[in-house]
Amino acid sequence: MSKRNYNVFFNTHTVSGIVISVALYVIFFAGAFALFKDEISLWEEGKQLKHVEKKDVDFDKILNNLDKKYNLTGRDLQMNLTFKNDEISVSLDVQKDSINNKIDLERKTFFINTNTFEQKTYEEQYSLGEFLYRLHYFRQLPVIGQYLSGFVSLFFLFAIVTGVIIHWKKIVSNFYQFNPKITLKRIWTDSHTALGIIGLPFQFIFAITGAYLGIGVLVLLPATFLYNGNQDKLIENVRPERKNYEWITTTNKEILSFNTFAKKTNDTWDEFHLTRTFIRNYKGNNMEYVLIGELSDKERYIGIGRIVYNAYTGKIKEIKDPNKLNYLEDSQRLLARLHFADFGGFWVRIIYFILAFITCFVIITGVLIYIEARNKKSITLKQRLYTTKVGHIYLAICLSLFPITALSFLLVKLLPETYMNQRMNILYTFFFTTWLIATIYFRYKRDNYFTNKATLLSGAILGILIPIVNGIVTNNWIWKTYKNNQIEIFSVDLLWILLSITAFLVYLKIKPSVKEQSAFTKHPIDYKNRKQLLLEEQSKSKFNNEKTSITKPKINKNEIPMKTKIVILWLFLGIGWIVHHMYGLFNIYYNETLILENATGEAPLAHHIYRIVFEGLCLFFALLTIEVSKKWFIWTSFIWATIAGIYNIYHFIEAIIFESSNISEIFMLALVSTASILLIRNLNSWEKEF
Repeated sequence: MSKRNYNVFFNTHTVSGIVISVALYVIFFAGAFALFKDEISLWEEGKQLKHVEKKDVDFDKILNNLDKKYNLTGRDLQMNLTFKNDEISVSLDVQKDSINNKIDLERKTFFINTNTFEQKTYEEQYSLGEFLYRLHYFRQLPVIGQYLSGFVSLFFLFAIVTGVIIHWKKIVSNFYQFNPKITLKRIWTDSHTALGIIGLPFQFIFAITGAYLGIGVLVLLPATFLYNGNQDKLIENVRPERKNYEWITTTNKEILSFNTFAKKTNDTWDEFHLTRTFIRNYKGNNMEYVLIGELSDKERYIGIGRIVYNAYTGKIKEIKDPNKLNYLEDSQRLLARLHFADFGGFWVRIIYFILAFITCFVIITGVLIYIEARNKKSITLKQRLYTTKVGHIYLAICLSLFPITALSFLLVKLLPETYMNQRMNILYTFFFTTWLIATIYFRYKRDNYFTNKATLLSGAILGILIPIVNGIVTNNWIWKTYKNNQIEIFSVDLLWILLSITAFLVYLKIKPSVKEQSAFTKHPIDYKNRKQLLLEEQSKSKFNNEKTSITKPKINKNEIPMKTKIVILWLFLGIGWIVHHMYGLFNIYYNETLILENATGEAPLAHHIYRIVFEGLCLFFALLTIEVSKKWFIWTSFIWATIAGIYNIYHFIEAIIFESSNISEIFMLALVSTASILLIRNLNSWEKEF
């Protein structure tokens, strides 16, 4: 490989890795715990399980209870049976029968205990396991969270490929040359390469499957062209169990017992177990039972079976043999099983857990290599300050996640019973608030060595308290849960004991001599006098530039003054929003009605305010920029441009997802989003000139 190509791949790997490093660390850290989502939920409840086989559940009683409470006539139902506890989740679709029922347009999801038939809402059932699982996908961010995780996985794949290319010749040698007594940068580089290669197959699998699961909607967009834009037909082929049956009318025919079909389907094939069920058009003329299951791992890696019954005659309308593969259906299940370690039992998830933490270490070492390599005397103080700030922020966010997660486990155990139904809001508030406080503290401590040691020690102490607190609160001491075969609860306590011991051993291994090897110790930065030092450096740089300009004057005829560029961009945003709103008139030509329902001919005040905020303020800032150059004004402009930019990008992504056919609007929003990014960048540069 030529030196030029190597530098291109190296810089690409570095930039792509740094950009996604924090998000990627959160994905892998939360994903490691998400592997034990069900075990964490059971540990939190602390109750003994009865392990009732799903085929023996009294579905008829559940359906009768739901029918009395929600009137199921005209609804579609889905029951998820894959939970390891004594519960199933039930989802009710919107009401279809508008003649005999009051239309209910709200989709309902809740959990039902298969022994007591007690019903809980999603919020009442919410657990720390669910929280960490959703954090893995950034689902706490509405709409864009899952897509963001998908794009991070996509860029991670890019970083893996470029990383293998640049480290290919050093893979073997780095295993034998690793020496903790050499320079710190060399330690990080060798361990980053060696551990990165060890976890390479795992990381590659996660990058591919994570990208598909995160942005699968975008993957399927090209496929819609093969179906002439008929997405319903596409979904029917990709996920046949989700086929929609049009509502016709109600009937007085007697519905056959669902329990009978559940047992019959479960026993159709050896080692077959039900995982999901669908009921289409409840009490409708074309009511169907759709029962889905899988063969056990020892029989087949992928073995999805499905039988569709007529609910009145029991006649089989469709059958899929789990022993025969179907590319469209089974390929998706393949990706899901690889991603969630949903095969091979408990030990496979343990391996995934270890590899996930190895990947977290690879991410951290990549950041450390970056900040170590860019803290030299030859680099300007301004660049060094930027690099160290990036390092402090990144490590503060990532490393503080360990003690905050341990603290959250203690919280859910110590939470009073009266607050259990509010766990969702409490977890959100507590986790993100404490994480933010810890991040701010470590960021302004400006000592990566201290951050590393403090988070390891605090995480180890809090982690070892978890099984102790669990024993005190619930009497589920680790030796009792092992003796009573409560493996789920036992495994969580054991997991935290092993994690805490490992963290404490690493804490003891990190000596002050390691800090002495750091480039920050050899070339310290005087933070107290940094402003004065920056002014001196700026003056020196200005003097050298003036001296150079005298000898070799450079004139860029295409250069636009900073204020002029900012004014133009503000004007572009204002005009862009005006054009975007005018595109609403474009749709009038293709709609049946020109006036909204209940319209009075007078535009609501909220719409006037909306237009003033997005159109008027852009033009207002453009006007003031011509005359005002004060620092407070620049900061005000920067803050508003950032807020508007975030909204523009969000609106652009939302349009792609929900209004993919409105090409003209998407194009205009793309231009507006690009202008917002350029405006923020230029305002930031303008502020630095003061």
